[in-house]
This record gives sequence, C-alpha cells and structure tokens, in this order.
Amino acid sequence: MKYLKQINLYLLMIMFLSVFGQSNPKNILFIAVDDLRPLINSYGNSQMITPHLDQLSKSGIQFNNAYCNIAVCGGSRASIMTGIRPSYTRFAKYYSKASEDTPEAKSLHGLFKQNGYETYSYGKIFHFAEDFESDWTFIDDSHEQFDYQTQDSKAIVKTLDPKGRRKGPAFEFADVKDDKYSDGKITEMAIKRLKKLKNKTTPFFLAVGYVSPHLPFIQPTKYGNLYKDGDLQLASNPYKIKDAPKNAVHNSPELRGMYTGIPEKGLLSEELSKQLIHGYYASVSYTDALVGKLIKTLDDLNLREDTIIILWGDHGFFLGEHGMWTKHSTLKEAIHVPLIIDAPGMTSGRQSNTFVEYIDIYPTLCDLTGITPPTYLHGKSFKSVLVNPENKHKTEIYTRYANGEAVVDSDFAYTEFVNNEGFVWANMLFDLNNDTKQNQDLSNNQNFKDVVKLYKLKLLEMRNFVNQPPIK
Repeated sequence: MKYLKQINLYLLMIMFLSVFGQSNPKNILFIAVDDLRPLINSYGNSQMITPHLDQLSKSGIQFNNAYCNIAVCGGSRASIMTGIRPSYTRFAKYYSKASEDTPEAKSLHGLFKQNGYETYSYGKIFHFAEDFESDWTFIDDSHEQFDYQTQDSKAIVKTLDPKGRRKGPAFEFADVKDDKYSDGKITEMAIKRLKKLKNKTTPFFLAVGYVSPHLPFIQPTKYGNLYKDGDLQLASNPYKIKDAPKNAVHNSPELRGMYTGIPEKGLLSEELSKQLIHGYYASVSYTDALVGKLIKTLDDLNLREDTIIILWGDHGFFLGEHGMWTKHSTLKEAIHVPLIIDAPGMTSGRQSNTFVEYIDIYPTLCDLTGITPPTYLHGKSFKSVLVNPENKHKTEIYTRYANGEAVVDSDFAYTEFVNNEGFVWANMLFDLNNDTKQNQDLSNNQNFKDVVKLYKLKLLEMRNFVNQPPIK
C-alpha cells in the first residue's frame, strides 16, 4: 500500500508538470513575413486566398490590434528580437543592427539557447544574418530578394543603370514549382530540419523568415492565377491627406528608385496599380502555401502539441493609399500588422481586439515557456490574452519612423514630427471613430485642441523614456 501511494503521488506529479509545461519545454516555430499587412482572409479581407493562415487563426489566437514599433524592416526586427523600443537613434533604419545599437542586449534566440534550446534560423529574421549570429545553433542565410526566374526578368536585370539603383521588374509570375524561388527553398530546408528534430529531446527555437510579399512580387504563376481583375481592389483614397503637413506623405522611394517601369513621380496609372496589387496578393498566397507546408510537417511529425507557433509580419504596406506604396510611415497601413499565436494549452479559435505591440512578443514567449526574461525589456507579456481573449492588455501603442512619433488607441492616432533635440515642427491628429482611413488631419481644428494637448503629453513622456539608454 505504501508503494502504491508513492506511485500514485508520482503519477499525479507527472500529470501536473505535463499540464503546466515544466516537464516538457515547448518548442517555438517563429515565422516572420516581410511587408505583410493584415490583408488576410481571416482578418476580414474576403478577396484574399489564404487558407493556411486562416486555419492557423482558427487553431490559435488572432490579434486584430497588433502594431509594429517602427515601420522599417531592420529596425522592426531589431526591436522584436531585443524587446527594446526604437528611438531617434536606435533601430532607426532599414539597415539597423541590434548587435551594434544595443550590443549589451540579450537576443530573444540567445536567451532561449542559454536556457537549453537549440536555435535555428532560415531566411530573413534579422535584416543582416550576422546580427547576433553566434546565438544561433545553426543559421542559413541563403534567401535572395531578387530571385527572378523568367528569362525576361533576367534580361532586364542585366540592363541595370550605372548606379545600380534599379534591380529589375516589380513583379514576376514564373511557370515553376514553389521551391524554385528562395522562399520555397528555405521552406524545404526548414522542413528537413524539423524531421531531424523529431526524435531529439532538446527543445528547439526554429525561426523561418519569408521575404515575400516584399518587393519584387515574384512567385509561381499558379498563385497569380488565383486572382482575377474583379478581385483587385484599388485604394479608395489615393489622394493626399487633407490639411496634413507635407511630410505626412512620401513619394514611395523604395518602389520608384529600385524597380523598372515605375514613374519617378505622380500617381500610378490604374493599370500599373492593379498589376502591383495583383503581384502583392499573389505573393501573400504563395507565402500562405509555404507556411501551410511548414505546419503540415509539424502535424505529420506529431510535434504540433509540443510547439508554440507564432506568425508575424515585420510591418505593414501601402497599396496606393494616399498615393503611397511600401511602408515608412506612422499611418495605419504601415504600422498595423498581423499577429497569430497558436500555443498548446491556450485558448484556440478566437480573436482578440486588445492592443499589443511587437515589443511584447519577447516577454510573452518567455512567459509561455517559463523562461525568466531580462529585466530591461520595454514590453510586457500578453499570455493572459492567450488564456482569455477578452482580457485587456494595452489601451494604446507607440510607434515611430524617421522624424515621426505616434500614439494610437481606439479613438485617435496622433503623430508629431520632431528633431533630435525634441523640437516638434509638425503634427497630425486623426479621429479613428469617424475617419478610419486617416484622410483628414484635425490637429489644427479648435474642437480637438484638448485632445492634441493630451496626446502631446503622452508622446513627450514616451520620448523622454526611449531616448534613455535601455540597459543601465
């Protein structure tokens, strides 16, 4: 009887540890997607064909109010991977390196490695592969942004101008298999890695970074065939913002300066706009299919129940709104991002409308796995929302790009343009309850002067915070 009681106690302990995840550390599948705005079917965009992302949303929690902290790839990724907010000088550029701007920080994957995880990187996670490179158990950086496949595209590339600014066509549909393009190749490599990890007892942190749907929009023809002209919705507001400062709208330099067939200034024609939107939609569907292959492999290997899946896009993307293309702004199209998390033991098939910021990802993954995070992190865990999507996490978010700094909540979006000495030389205010597309700046409207005053104080407080050294 004595031994029977001991056995029962032991079995109860095993069950307890299993439920709370201590005896079996959860793996992480960390999926990054470049330039992906929440233009996904599960986010209410019925024209999009994204069955695998939709299914992931149904098996996890979809965050409808997730925002990046800076709308440029290098800075956003550096911020996510360190849990530190960007500032005027930190994580401010597309070529920012976290290991240079915050060398004393503990990278997200480095912390997991320190806690017994094997860490693997395929594709684009940081902007530069060498950023905190030693914190990866293995890294493959064979992704290629300009991975053209057709002879016509390759011929155009050979005619680059002397300054090398134009890389080739902005879109391409090639009659090839998925794995001919770089994103397809890294998917196959990640799948091979998963198969090798199947029988290992060590937990893994597997990061897979997709370049699509970043420009150029290049993908197999079959994904372009998913969309017809009637599916292509042009921006309803291709005009400048009324009463806004001049720098509120940019000239889409990334598109105009790097790709052939794009006029140097002015609105794009309806035909060209549709071609670009067609390419973007197709790239999203291509990425969706690749993500589906990754997750199917998890299922086939019986790893799904032991793996936390997180999918995020590094920032949003303009598709002609206010005449702009790409990102580089504090307006919603550039900062509103998709975020889906499927975590074992958490709620599934729900959506949350609470506000979250990308700096919250780092502490959340720590919380889900029982790892103690660094004390200097700027974000906070939203695990409670994964337990109950009705829980509130934040009521406002802060973001920035170049000279612009913004605070956004459910009622207003307020931006200030400020120099490195803190002088505010322009601002914008949008009433999100009545102007969801941010077409009318109200910052000089006397009816909103008290609102401007309140949000000005919010930004001042944040500015004073982020301009301090993050690790003291």
